[in-house]
Amino acid sequence: MLEILRDEFPELAHSKLHYLESEGLIAPERTAAGYRKYCREDVDRLRFVLRAQRDRFWPLKVIKEHLLEHGVDSEVTSIASRPGPTSTLQAVRLDRRGLAREAGVEEEFLVELEQFGMLSEGPLFYGATELEIVTAARDLADEGLHPRHLVMLRTAAEREAHMIRSVARPRSRSGDSAARGEAEDFARDLGESMIALHGAVLRTKLRES
Repeated sequence: MLEILRDEFPELAHSKLHYLESEGLIAPERTAAGYRKYCREDVDRLRFVLRAQRDRFWPLKVIKEHLLEHGVDSEVTSIASRPGPTSTLQAVRLDRRGLAREAGVEEEFLVELEQFGMLSEGPLFYGATELEIVTAARDLADEGLHPRHLVMLRTAAEREAHMIRSVARPRSRSGDSAARGEAEDFARDLGESMIALHGAVLRTKLRES
């Protein structure tokens, strides 16, 4: 299973699979010896779950509800009604050239974003989050705020991520793969709340000025 999805989800680990299984998102068959046996339906279902988390930041409860209502192969038409400020992101899978094309930038701009830590170096494919980063950075650059001016945003995001991980880490018990998966999803949900709070505070400060 990990090998099948490794290109798109390089950080996928057994702990994540075990956690999603414990939450009822996937239900692989077991062999007589107790080993998990994944079929094509399991792979498709898992891919949908992982993309929904990565590209739309849906919590597991929302993903489970959507799967029950629409199934894996359905068109996602209710994204806008889902909770969370990043819920309107549409799933994409782009190579480097495709990312530049969709964002309307030259590949040199991607290099500049990488140099200032706004975009990760080396992935084979990029998702909706990376597309959003490049598009937003392009809009800012058009107004004179180039990647070198955005270092403080990256630094603030790194500090927030560190704070979230420190809160989520106690939930990840050593030797318990399901608990580690739960901690990852807990951190994701905290991140969603942090994004909402940051946006609200920024809007307030702009009104004050």
